[in-house]
Amino acid sequence: MEDKFVVKMLKKSFLQYGRNIDENPLSEDEHIQIMKKIKEAKDQTAEWYEVIEDVVYSYLTNQD
Repeated sequence: MEDKFVVKMLKKSFLQYGRNIDENPLSEDEHIQIMKKIKEAKDQTAEWYEVIEDVVYSYLTNQD
């Protein structure tokens, strides 16, 4: 359940930056790395949307 929720939020976050990952999907490796970073960054005090936005922004601006 949680993964479906995160993927849905991830899609919305990418759309904000003009990338539809349904039409232009991430590679399997990129998807795995982004999901790993999201799960590592999530702590008890952070909201999911904050973590996802930070990870997507970092990915899109090549700050990794």
